[in-house]
Amino acid sequence: MVYGELGSKALAWATRFVFGLDPASMPARIVITPLKVEEYFDNFQAMITGRGLTFKRIATVSRSNFLVWKGDKQALFCEGDVGASNFADSSYILCHCRNVEEIIFIGTGGGIGENVESADVNVPPSCIRLDKVLEILLPPEASAKADLDMVKKLKGLIEEEARSLGIKVHSRIHATVPFFLSETKQLLTDLQKRGVLSVDMELSVLYGLANHYQKKAVGIIRIGDLPLKGLPAWKSRSYKVQLKKEVHTKILNAITNYLFI
Repeated sequence: MVYGELGSKALAWATRFVFGLDPASMPARIVITPLKVEEYFDNFQAMITGRGLTFKRIATVSRSNFLVWKGDKQALFCEGDVGASNFADSSYILCHCRNVEEIIFIGTGGGIGENVESADVNVPPSCIRLDKVLEILLPPEASAKADLDMVKKLKGLIEEEARSLGIKVHSRIHATVPFFLSETKQLLTDLQKRGVLSVDMELSVLYGLANHYQKKAVGIIRIGDLPLKGLPAWKSRSYKVQLKKEVHTKILNAITNYLFI
């Protein structure tokens, strides 16, 4: 046996190392972010308990994940790590866990569509794969598509939750670039012409692997920088800060409604 086959012993070790659970204990539904859960969702624990849910923190060597439940419904909120290559590790393991059925990605990305603004949300139905990390598993033309039923349901729930914030909730094509600061103006302009609304460094990896291993997946991207409109990443971090926190709260409300109601 070599590691790539992920036999039972290798999978058990990897799942415990990354997620803190045995494969048999993994819930059917996963919520994963490249960031730390408590970084993406400010006051995560208070928000979870405030919605009548129970949680258990599951610490690994470098991550804090959270098993959340209500009655007999469970979901794991977990960290997947930043960048296409690092995020592929977590996604690959998840896709080999038999119990896992649905994976919800939450992250941030740059907005390049003409009608997108910072703090908007995109729930992409598909991704253009520029990640360049899956070649040993998948051909370049392999699909990277979301489960459209999950897209429809979560987009509707986010729209309902965020109606008072004045943001737009889009459902447009997304692209994943291979590494930090790899986007050129020419690349982003070409992607915009192809109908791409947002870009990040992780999502297409999950979509590609989920399609290959027959898991359902959906991504939720909160827009931060607007590189074609003159709002770079370093400036976007201090732009609409409170609104972005409120958007994240609404996203969490929508996700928990989807998972537990």
